[in-house]
Amino acid sequence: MSEPAPVLLEVKNLKVSFFTGDGVVEAVRDVSLSIGRGRTLALVGESGSGKSVTANSILRLVQPPGRILGGRIVLRSRREGDIDIAQLDEDSGLLFKVRGGLVSMIFQEPMTALSPVHSIGNQVAEAILMHQDVSAAAAQRLTIEMFKKVGIANPAQRFDQFPHELSGGMRQRVIIAMALVCQPELLIADEPTTALDVTIQAQILGLIRSLQRELGCSVLLITHDFGVVAQMADEVAVMQRGEIVEKGSVRDVLRNPQHAHTRALLEALPSRRAAAAAGAGSPVAVKGADR
Repeated sequence: MSEPAPVLLEVKNLKVSFFTGDGVVEAVRDVSLSIGRGRTLALVGESGSGKSVTANSILRLVQPPGRILGGRIVLRSRREGDIDIAQLDEDSGLLFKVRGGLVSMIFQEPMTALSPVHSIGNQVAEAILMHQDVSAAAAQRLTIEMFKKVGIANPAQRFDQFPHELSGGMRQRVIIAMALVCQPELLIADEPTTALDVTIQAQILGLIRSLQRELGCSVLLITHDFGVVAQMADEVAVMQRGEIVEKGSVRDVLRNPQHAHTRALLEALPSRRAAAAAGAGSPVAVKGADR
Protein backbone atom coordinates (compact mmCIF):
# COMPACT_ATOMS: atom_id res chain seq x y z
CA MET A 1 0.00 0.00 0.00
CA SER A 2 1.33 3.45 -0.93
CA GLU A 3 2.13 6.05 1.72
CA PRO A 4 -0.61 8.66 2.30
CA ALA A 5 0.02 11.99 0.58
CA PRO A 6 1.23 14.89 2.76
CA VAL A 7 -1.68 17.07 3.86
CA LEU A 8 -2.17 20.30 1.91
CA LEU A 9 -5.39 21.55 3.52
CA GLU A 10 -6.68 20.76 6.98
CA VAL A 11 -10.06 22.04 8.19
CA LYS A 12 -10.82 21.49 11.88
CA ASN A 13 -14.12 22.08 13.69
CA LEU A 14 -15.35 24.70 11.22
CA LYS A 15 -18.52 26.51 12.33
CA VAL A 16 -20.45 28.91 10.11
CA SER A 17 -23.80 30.51 10.95
CA PHE A 18 -26.15 32.93 9.22
CA PHE A 19 -27.80 35.58 11.39
CA THR A 20 -31.17 36.27 9.79
CA GLY A 21 -34.27 38.16 10.83
CA ASP A 22 -35.90 34.82 11.60
CA GLY A 23 -33.05 33.62 13.79
CA VAL A 24 -29.66 31.94 13.57
CA VAL A 25 -29.09 29.24 10.95
CA GLU A 26 -26.18 26.90 11.71
CA ALA A 27 -25.04 26.19 8.16
CA VAL A 28 -21.82 24.34 9.02
CA ARG A 29 -21.33 22.57 12.34
CA ASP A 30 -17.94 21.26 13.49
CA VAL A 31 -16.81 20.19 10.02
CA SER A 32 -13.34 18.63 9.85
CA LEU A 33 -11.63 17.35 6.69
CA SER A 34 -8.22 17.16 5.06
CA ILE A 35 -6.91 16.98 1.49
CA GLY A 36 -3.57 15.43 0.54
CA ARG A 37 -1.22 16.94 -2.02
CA GLY A 38 -2.23 15.93 -5.52
CA ARG A 39 -5.39 14.24 -4.25
CA THR A 40 -9.07 14.88 -4.93
CA LEU A 41 -11.61 15.04 -2.11
CA ALA A 42 -15.28 15.08 -3.08
CA LEU A 43 -17.63 16.87 -0.69
CA VAL A 44 -21.05 15.41 -1.42
CA GLY A 45 -24.53 16.35 -0.26
CA GLU A 46 -27.93 17.52 -1.30
CA SER A 47 -28.78 21.20 -1.79
CA GLY A 48 -28.57 23.09 1.49
CA SER A 49 -26.30 20.53 3.17
CA GLY A 50 -23.54 23.09 3.72
CA LYS A 51 -21.00 21.92 1.17
CA SER A 52 -20.76 25.20 -0.78
CA VAL A 53 -20.63 27.22 2.45
CA THR A 54 -17.72 25.02 3.54
CA ALA A 55 -15.95 25.65 0.23
CA ASN A 56 -16.56 29.40 0.38
CA SER A 57 -15.21 29.48 3.93
CA ILE A 58 -11.85 28.20 2.73
CA LEU A 59 -11.49 31.36 0.63
CA ARG A 60 -13.23 33.51 3.26
CA LEU A 61 -16.01 34.29 0.79
CA VAL A 62 -18.92 33.80 3.22
CA GLN A 63 -21.04 36.94 2.85
CA PRO A 64 -23.13 38.68 5.55
CA PRO A 65 -25.33 37.73 7.30
CA GLY A 66 -23.05 34.67 7.35
CA ARG A 67 -20.08 34.51 9.68
CA ILE A 68 -17.32 32.02 10.48
CA LEU A 69 -17.67 31.45 14.22
CA GLY A 70 -14.89 28.99 14.89
CA GLY A 71 -12.45 26.42 13.63
CA ARG A 72 -9.17 26.33 11.76
CA ILE A 73 -8.50 26.32 8.01
CA VAL A 74 -4.81 25.53 7.61
CA LEU A 75 -3.17 25.58 4.18
CA ARG A 76 0.27 23.96 4.23
CA SER A 77 1.62 25.88 1.24
CA ARG A 78 4.95 25.12 -0.38
CA ARG A 79 5.24 28.78 -1.39
CA GLU A 80 4.13 30.58 1.77
CA GLY A 81 4.38 28.01 4.57
CA ASP A 82 1.52 27.14 6.92
CA ILE A 83 -1.39 29.62 6.80
CA ASP A 84 -4.43 29.57 9.06
CA ILE A 85 -6.83 31.22 6.63
CA ALA A 86 -9.54 31.58 9.26
CA GLN A 87 -7.30 33.89 11.31
CA LEU A 88 -6.26 36.27 8.51
CA ASP A 89 -7.52 39.86 8.51
CA GLU A 90 -9.82 40.71 5.61
CA ASP A 91 -7.34 43.28 4.27
CA SER A 92 -4.33 40.98 4.76
CA GLY A 93 -1.86 40.74 1.89
CA LEU A 94 -1.54 37.04 2.63
CA LEU A 95 -5.30 36.53 2.18
CA PHE A 96 -4.97 38.26 -1.20
CA LYS A 97 -2.23 35.77 -2.12
CA VAL A 98 -4.44 32.88 -1.05
CA ARG A 99 -7.45 33.97 -3.12
CA GLY A 100 -6.79 33.12 -6.76
CA GLY A 101 -3.09 32.52 -6.18
CA LEU A 102 -2.61 29.61 -3.77
CA VAL A 103 -6.28 28.56 -3.83
CA SER A 104 -8.68 29.15 -6.70
CA MET A 105 -12.27 28.23 -7.48
CA ILE A 106 -14.26 27.06 -10.48
CA PHE A 107 -17.80 28.35 -10.04
CA GLN A 108 -20.83 26.38 -11.18
CA GLU A 109 -22.37 29.18 -13.29
CA PRO A 110 -19.84 30.94 -15.55
CA MET A 111 -22.19 33.73 -16.61
CA THR A 112 -22.27 34.99 -13.01
CA ALA A 113 -18.50 34.55 -12.57
CA LEU A 114 -17.51 36.40 -15.76
CA SER A 115 -17.98 40.11 -16.39
CA PRO A 116 -20.26 40.67 -19.40
CA VAL A 117 -18.53 43.96 -20.31
CA HIS A 118 -14.92 42.76 -20.46
CA SER A 119 -13.36 40.37 -22.94
CA ILE A 120 -12.58 36.89 -21.69
CA GLY A 121 -8.90 37.39 -22.46
CA ASN A 122 -8.65 40.56 -20.42
CA GLN A 123 -10.39 38.90 -17.47
CA VAL A 124 -7.92 36.01 -17.35
CA ALA A 125 -4.94 38.31 -18.00
CA GLU A 126 -6.06 40.51 -15.09
CA ALA A 127 -5.86 37.49 -12.76
CA ILE A 128 -2.26 36.96 -13.88
CA LEU A 129 -1.33 40.62 -13.38
CA MET A 130 -2.83 40.58 -9.87
CA HIS A 131 -0.70 37.64 -8.72
CA GLN A 132 2.43 37.67 -10.89
CA ASP A 133 5.04 40.33 -11.62
CA VAL A 134 4.79 40.24 -15.41
CA SER A 135 4.08 42.72 -18.19
CA ALA A 136 0.70 43.07 -19.89
CA ALA A 137 2.15 41.48 -23.03
CA ALA A 138 3.40 38.49 -21.02
CA ALA A 139 0.01 38.15 -19.31
CA GLN A 140 -1.69 38.07 -22.71
CA ARG A 141 0.74 35.39 -23.92
CA LEU A 142 0.17 33.27 -20.79
CA THR A 143 -3.60 33.66 -21.19
CA ILE A 144 -3.51 32.45 -24.78
CA GLU A 145 -1.33 29.50 -23.76
CA MET A 146 -3.83 28.57 -21.02
CA PHE A 147 -6.75 28.91 -23.43
CA LYS A 148 -4.98 26.39 -25.65
CA LYS A 149 -4.46 24.01 -22.70
CA VAL A 150 -8.13 24.05 -21.78
CA GLY A 151 -9.15 23.25 -25.35
CA ILE A 152 -10.37 26.63 -26.61
CA ALA A 153 -9.97 26.66 -30.39
CA ASN A 154 -8.25 29.66 -32.01
CA PRO A 155 -7.19 31.03 -28.61
CA ALA A 156 -5.56 34.20 -29.94
CA GLN A 157 -8.76 35.16 -31.75
CA ARG A 158 -10.92 34.25 -28.75
CA PHE A 159 -8.93 36.59 -26.49
CA ASP A 160 -11.02 39.61 -27.52
CA GLN A 161 -14.40 37.88 -27.43
CA PHE A 162 -17.02 38.48 -24.73
CA PRO A 163 -18.77 35.80 -22.63
CA HIS A 164 -22.08 36.07 -24.51
CA GLU A 165 -20.28 35.09 -27.72
CA LEU A 166 -19.30 31.70 -26.31
CA SER A 167 -21.23 28.50 -25.65
CA GLY A 168 -21.79 27.29 -22.08
CA GLY A 169 -19.02 24.71 -22.42
CA MET A 170 -16.57 27.31 -23.73
CA ARG A 171 -17.44 29.72 -20.92
CA GLN A 172 -16.74 26.99 -18.38
CA ARG A 173 -13.36 26.40 -20.04
CA VAL A 174 -12.61 30.10 -19.59
CA ILE A 175 -13.46 29.80 -15.88
CA ILE A 176 -11.11 26.80 -15.61
CA ALA A 177 -8.38 28.76 -17.39
CA MET A 178 -8.84 31.67 -14.97
CA ALA A 179 -8.72 29.32 -11.99
CA LEU A 180 -5.56 27.51 -13.07
CA VAL A 181 -3.52 30.20 -14.82
CA CYS A 182 -1.69 31.13 -11.58
CA GLN A 183 -0.99 27.45 -10.83
CA PRO A 184 -2.80 27.17 -7.49
CA GLU A 185 -1.92 24.50 -4.97
CA LEU A 186 -5.62 23.85 -4.31
CA LEU A 187 -8.46 24.01 -6.82
CA ILE A 188 -12.03 24.18 -5.51
CA ALA A 189 -14.54 23.02 -8.12
CA ASP A 190 -18.06 23.95 -7.00
CA GLU A 191 -20.53 21.89 -9.07
CA PRO A 192 -18.43 22.67 -12.18
CA THR A 193 -20.69 20.87 -14.66
CA THR A 194 -24.19 21.52 -13.30
CA ALA A 195 -25.35 23.74 -16.18
CA LEU A 196 -23.82 21.58 -18.95
CA ASP A 197 -25.20 18.69 -20.98
CA VAL A 198 -23.86 15.18 -20.40
CA THR A 199 -21.36 15.19 -23.28
CA ILE A 200 -19.83 18.53 -22.32
CA GLN A 201 -19.84 17.48 -18.66
CA ALA A 202 -17.63 14.50 -19.47
CA GLN A 203 -15.25 16.75 -21.42
CA ILE A 204 -14.97 19.27 -18.56
CA LEU A 205 -14.36 16.58 -15.95
CA GLY A 206 -11.68 15.01 -18.14
CA LEU A 207 -10.09 18.42 -18.61
CA ILE A 208 -9.95 19.06 -14.85
CA ARG A 209 -8.35 15.64 -14.30
CA SER A 210 -5.69 16.14 -16.96
CA LEU A 211 -4.80 19.64 -15.79
CA GLN A 212 -4.62 18.42 -12.19
CA ARG A 213 -2.06 15.81 -13.25
CA GLU A 214 -0.10 18.38 -15.23
CA LEU A 215 -0.03 21.04 -12.50
CA GLY A 216 0.12 18.70 -9.49
CA CYS A 217 -2.61 20.56 -7.59
CA SER A 218 -5.13 19.16 -5.13
CA VAL A 219 -8.87 19.37 -5.85
CA LEU A 220 -11.85 19.88 -3.57
CA LEU A 221 -14.83 18.80 -5.68
CA ILE A 222 -18.26 19.98 -4.54
CA THR A 223 -21.06 17.87 -5.98
CA HIS A 224 -24.35 16.10 -5.30
CA ASP A 225 -23.63 13.41 -7.90
CA PHE A 226 -22.00 10.17 -6.79
CA GLY A 227 -21.46 9.30 -10.46
CA VAL A 228 -19.06 12.25 -10.71
CA VAL A 229 -17.44 11.21 -7.42
CA ALA A 230 -16.73 7.74 -8.80
CA GLN A 231 -15.01 9.26 -11.85
CA MET A 232 -13.03 11.99 -10.16
CA ALA A 233 -12.25 11.53 -6.48
CA ASP A 234 -9.82 9.64 -4.24
CA GLU A 235 -11.65 10.37 -0.99
CA VAL A 236 -15.20 11.44 -0.25
CA ALA A 237 -16.95 13.23 2.62
CA VAL A 238 -20.76 13.17 2.81
CA MET A 239 -22.58 16.16 4.30
CA GLN A 240 -26.08 16.39 5.74
CA ARG A 241 -27.58 19.39 7.54
CA GLY A 242 -24.23 21.10 8.00
CA GLU A 243 -22.34 18.08 9.32
CA ILE A 244 -20.09 15.44 7.79
CA VAL A 245 -21.84 12.13 8.40
CA GLU A 246 -19.41 9.81 6.60
CA LYS A 247 -15.97 10.00 5.02
CA GLY A 248 -13.38 7.62 3.64
CA SER A 249 -11.89 6.39 0.40
CA VAL A 250 -14.21 6.42 -2.61
CA ARG A 251 -13.86 2.67 -2.93
CA ASP A 252 -14.87 2.00 0.67
CA VAL A 253 -17.74 4.48 0.83
CA LEU A 254 -19.30 3.48 -2.48
CA ARG A 255 -18.95 -0.24 -1.91
CA ASN A 256 -19.93 -0.28 1.75
CA PRO A 257 -21.71 2.92 2.81
CA GLN A 258 -22.20 3.13 6.56
CA HIS A 259 -24.64 6.02 6.92
CA ALA A 260 -28.29 6.00 5.87
CA HIS A 261 -27.92 9.35 4.08
CA THR A 262 -25.02 8.02 2.01
CA ARG A 263 -27.08 5.00 1.05
CA ALA A 264 -30.00 7.25 0.08
CA LEU A 265 -27.78 9.37 -2.18
CA LEU A 266 -26.38 6.26 -3.82
CA GLU A 267 -29.85 4.86 -4.39
CA ALA A 268 -30.67 8.03 -6.34
CA LEU A 269 -28.10 7.11 -9.01
CA PRO A 270 -29.77 6.02 -12.28
CA SER A 271 -27.49 2.97 -12.48
CA ARG A 272 -28.55 1.86 -8.99
CA ARG A 273 -32.24 2.39 -9.80
CA ALA A 274 -31.90 0.37 -12.99
CA ALA A 275 -30.09 -2.41 -11.13
CA ALA A 276 -32.77 -2.49 -8.45
CA ALA A 277 -35.50 -2.70 -11.08
CA ALA A 278 -33.68 -5.64 -12.65
CA GLY A 279 -33.26 -7.32 -9.28
CA ALA A 280 -29.46 -6.97 -9.32
CA GLY A 281 -27.06 -5.25 -6.95
CA SER A 282 -24.70 -3.74 -9.48
CA PRO A 283 -22.07 -1.59 -7.71
CA VAL A 284 -21.03 1.82 -8.98
CA ALA A 285 -17.87 1.68 -11.08
CA VAL A 286 -15.15 3.24 -8.96
CA LYS A 287 -12.04 4.94 -10.35
CA GLY A 288 -9.00 3.01 -9.16
CA ALA A 289 -11.12 0.36 -7.46
CA ASP A 290 -8.35 -2.25 -7.77
CA ARG A 291 -5.58 -0.01 -6.49
